[in-house]
Amino acid sequence: MDISKGIRVVMPGKGEVMLRAQDHLATGGEGAVFQRAGMVYKLYLDPVAARARGMEEKIGLLAQLRHPSIVAPIDVLRDQQQALVGHYMPAAPGVPLIELCTNAWRNANGFGDDQAAQLVENMRAAVTAAHALPALMVDGNETNWLANGVEPRVIDVDSWQIGRFPATAMMATIRDYHGAQPSPAADWFAWGIVTFQVFTGIHPYKGSHPDFRRGDLEARMRANVSVFDPRTRLNAAVRHFAAIPAALRDWYADTFQHGLRGSPPSALQPRIAASAPRKYRATLGATGRLQHEHVLTLPGTVRWIDADGLAVIESEGRLQAYDLRHRQALDGLAPATLQGIIGGRCCLLAHQRGSILLEIAAGTISAQFIPGPGNRPLARPQIAALPLRADRLLRLGRRVFAVSDAGASGLAEIRIEHLGERLLLAIGQSWPVHARATRFFDGLAVWDCLGTPFILLPEGPSALLIDRAEVLRDYRLINAYARDRHAVVMHGLSRDDGLLYRLRLRLGKAGYELIDATVVYESELNVAVTARGVAVALFDDGEVTVWNTAGDSEQRIADRAATRDLRLFALADGVYYLADREVFRLRLGVAFRSSTH
Repeated sequence: MDISKGIRVVMPGKGEVMLRAQDHLATGGEGAVFQRAGMVYKLYLDPVAARARGMEEKIGLLAQLRHPSIVAPIDVLRDQQQALVGHYMPAAPGVPLIELCTNAWRNANGFGDDQAAQLVENMRAAVTAAHALPALMVDGNETNWLANGVEPRVIDVDSWQIGRFPATAMMATIRDYHGAQPSPAADWFAWGIVTFQVFTGIHPYKGSHPDFRRGDLEARMRANVSVFDPRTRLNAAVRHFAAIPAALRDWYADTFQHGLRGSPPSALQPRIAASAPRKYRATLGATGRLQHEHVLTLPGTVRWIDADGLAVIESEGRLQAYDLRHRQALDGLAPATLQGIIGGRCCLLAHQRGSILLEIAAGTISAQFIPGPGNRPLARPQIAALPLRADRLLRLGRRVFAVSDAGASGLAEIRIEHLGERLLLAIGQSWPVHARATRFFDGLAVWDCLGTPFILLPEGPSALLIDRAEVLRDYRLINAYARDRHAVVMHGLSRDDGLLYRLRLRLGKAGYELIDATVVYESELNVAVTARGVAVALFDDGEVTVWNTAGDSEQRIADRAATRDLRLFALADGVYYLADREVFRLRLGVAFRSSTH
């Protein structure tokens, strides 16, 4: 499909629309997806086969769905000869549900147990509405749900079963091996699999069990050996089951552990009594090779943290900026500004005498110098606004980019130059990246260039590496982390078996190469890389993985104090972690005394 010059399609009764390369969102197994003017357009990769399958009739049936949580097709799309080539639907705001399940996303967005219960309840209403049509979702997996706050959206509706048209796909991770496929009961089983992750962050048939090999979900599902089995071991990052309303928790246990089937109760019911909070202890590791050095106690819980150690913390509902490098609070930033930093509308850059705030406003990017505690203001603290339209600001490493969804050059670097006491704001280099088809992660971005994945990664003061990553075709990415081309770590759902994998990539001569793919239990990604190129990761409770990004050496250090719920981050002088409000420095190769906090 060549869209370099645009593709003209016809919306019956509404006229023509030109789909451009910058409108491209993604390309999957059956079609290329575009977004323009509040609508999403799916063009079939093989329209002849789609016509033979009766897609025009099926789209007509699905268009009868009328529910705010179901992103149903509106009508078909035709070419200039009036032949069927696709269909269109309203654009759906929100993030993939699997991202919302992570602790990092919940912390950054202030999404708690009350919001989780309301979201799950609204998801229950969506499945009920589908069955009333009647239709069957069949493949209601984690990637086919979006969430906009507590409002869910079901996508990929054209794959549903309706009328004489069978479902076209089903991910193995939500398949019911004990009942008829497909069926309403199977839909509710899949709903249970997905919503359980909203509450806890883990698939109900994951976690370590002595009788099953890692990643063998099918065997666990057939044997009804779930996380409710007393011999299942869960990492500390898994959220406590006390977050689940009591009646719904019993339904989960009956469904996953005892093989019962039926529709679920409401999620808006009382919860189970919560257990005592977990105590964090810094203890001598089994090898004596790790030192946990307590640094400070923060005045609140960290919601967000960037590559410079600038953090947004929350205490008693109030947001505050905090500089972890200098271990001091930053005053003068309004709560709306701090929320904008988390959401990408603002950006806070470290400065030797304070910080610089960038903010998107009315077709411009403004900047302001904010002195740190004890520092005098600059002689000219106000920086002139830059006339540049942007949809969000992006940090890649210690550089800032303006992201434009509509432009052909989707990334433009924002540079701050120093001229004595004066700071100058300027537009640096731009890159022809289509932002709508790009997903932005911690330190890197992944661009779906008409079906071919590319990784974008900053290098040095001005370069932006754009290299092919064909190995990512087989995965639906959940999250990713990188600080250089040799330390790219991702979590992705396999398009083949539906399992979640940790992927480690390295740039080779022909693009990025996959050097490791390991089945993992939770979506949480916990990695930090030092300025010297030493990567530290918490992949499992009780073990710290360390490797040199410039070579192939890797060490695994046992330490019972190193658990998955500790949040790693790197500063100029080493690797740190957060344990609730406590900040520790993690030192390698030094013995130490035990301590308790």
